[in-house]
Amino acid sequence: MSASDVTVKSLMKWPVAVVAESTSLRQVAEALVADEVGALAVMEGSHLIGVIAERDVVRQVAAGADPEHKRAGDMMSTQPVTVTPEDTVEHAAALMREAAVRHLPVVDRAEVVGFVSIRDVLEAQAESTCC
Repeated sequence: MSASDVTVKSLMKWPVAVVAESTSLRQVAEALVADEVGALAVMEGSHLIGVIAERDVVRQVAAGADPEHKRAGDMMSTQPVTVTPEDTVEHAAALMREAAVRHLPVVDRAEVVGFVSIRDVLEAQAESTCC
C-alpha cells in the first residue's frame, strides 16, 4: 500500500486534547504534558477556534510571558490548517510543509474528530515505502 492510499483516518489520534480560549499559559503547558501531545485544540463550545502547539508555548516563555496571565486566546493559531478523515497522508504531509506546522486537526462536518502529527505522517510514509 502506498502513502497515496493511506488515509488520515487510519492515523489520527482520539480523543483530542482541548483547552478553552481563557486557559492560562501554565495550564496549557500542563495539559500538553498531561495528555502527552504536541498540540491542543482551542474550542469554543463545539467549534474549533484555534490550535496551540508546544512551539507556541516555548515562544511565549522565551519572550517572558507571564504564565499565569497569558491566555490561550492570545497565543493560538486562529486559522488552523485542517484535514478530513478521508484525506491522504500525502495531502496531510503537503499541508504540513506548506503551513510549517507539525500537527493538524482532523475535521469532519465542522466537528473535530482527531489530530494527526508529523510523526504519524512520517511513520505511515515509511511503512508504505518499506520492504
